Amino acid sequence: MPRSMARDVLGKNTQGTAGPARYSLAMAPSKLRYRISHLWFCIAFPALLFVVCNAINIGKLAKWFRDADGLDLSALIAYLTAALCLSIFAFALLAHRYMTKAVAIFLVITCAAATYFISKYGVAIDSSMVRNTFNTDATEVGQLLSSQMIPYVLFLIVLPVLGVLAADIVYKPAARHLRDSLKVIALSLCIALASLYVEYNAIFRAGNVSNKYIVYTLIPINVISGSVNAASKSLRPYFRRQQEDIEFSASVAAPKDLVVVLAVGESSRRKNFSLYGYERRDTNPVLRGIENLHVLDAIATRASTLYALPMILEKSGIKLTTVTSRAGVPTSCIVNYTLYDNCAAVGEIKVGNCGHGGKCYDEDVVPLLAQNLDSYSSGQRFIVLHLGGGSHGPAYADRHPPEFQQFKPMCMDADVANRCSLEELYNSYDNTILYVDHVLGQVIHTLDTSQVPYVLIYVSDHGESLMENGMMFHGVPPGVALPAEQR
Repeated sequence: MPRSMARDVLGKNTQGTAGPARYSLAMAPSKLRYRISHLWFCIAFPALLFVVCNAINIGKLAKWFRDADGLDLSALIAYLTAALCLSIFAFALLAHRYMTKAVAIFLVITCAAATYFISKYGVAIDSSMVRNTFNTDATEVGQLLSSQMIPYVLFLIVLPVLGVLAADIVYKPAARHLRDSLKVIALSLCIALASLYVEYNAIFRAGNVSNKYIVYTLIPINVISGSVNAASKSLRPYFRRQQEDIEFSASVAAPKDLVVVLAVGESSRRKNFSLYGYERRDTNPVLRGIENLHVLDAIATRASTLYALPMILEKSGIKLTTVTSRAGVPTSCIVNYTLYDNCAAVGEIKVGNCGHGGKCYDEDVVPLLAQNLDSYSSGQRFIVLHLGGGSHGPAYADRHPPEFQQFKPMCMDADVANRCSLEELYNSYDNTILYVDHVLGQVIHTLDTSQVPYVLIYVSDHGESLMENGMMFHGVPPGVALPAEQR
């Protein structure tokens, strides 16, 4: 056969693929490989991902579609149909010729993780949760690992990824590829809108009753929208024109000698402070014995550290530390972990060289506070202390030295929702409050012995759920009402 004729035959058999090399790859003897058109991959992959991941948590979703007559099945089906079509719509938009498998693998991994945490802890996934993921350090990641993840990793990540890699996706010529993609996009969007329209009132009611929980737990809609929103927020500063600093003047109206210390905690909820009437045990033996202590009635409005800190340290787009430093007040931020950009004007002094076998705890801010006070002679001074260990889960025992494991038995497993009793969970959490009490006592003692005139304010960024109403930890998206324990 002439070479030109052979080339022509191979070109016809590949159905628009990339020539002989692609053809030989598709025909390679392998039981794992399979051929599928890009059109059908864009439909089948998001459909399978949607069905498998949401089937695991369907009970958490369906409960919001109940009324006096029981489960509103037609509304639930309409909502799931709309969500499925929107998943296909979103994937078809993102899965371009050279990005199809990469996008698919990204969704497999992220959706598997979202499925696990929704199933185990009832968390809601939005852009703030995605951003928190990228701001999580190696210690917190290690605390979240559990043997309960193994089935999820195997069946929701490993096997699907192998299935995606084994696919020999066939692409049509550019014009036909674009036409087919537009058909899928248009048809899926029309079906989604029609489904929402038919049961609009019931779906709208479920959204309101659940405080948008039906959106933040629906995979992969929550992962895609959260990732896109997080990416846009991160990239936005690079694409907008450089803005001038907000113009404002600041000065000290009534100069006097005073040191103001603002201590910001982490996930320590009021409910478990005996100062606020916690009757199960005395978690504040140190603070209870201190005179001139005023108990504040503080309410959190954000349950994510990333959004909660600005509620404490920012107003009208201006950071508190920027105001004090511009007013000529010496300002410092001493942190265990980080306050993100809330101390950008003065920088952060981080704890280090901690004498706990390489680990740092909140008490390690106290020596740095003492050093700061040594240089004080007169005037005003503002110090922010970040007690970033606080009561952050899931490994509550890692937030304090071993000697503060007073209340036992404790929960030592990251899978607190399934491996620990409520007694173990409360014991572990109460130990963190006991340690907060100890650290604040040390801060007050340091201020007292320095003999500086001072005011100390302590406030946690938000609280923590301990399986109340099936919720664990914290992290409710902005706009959603906080559970009482996180508020």
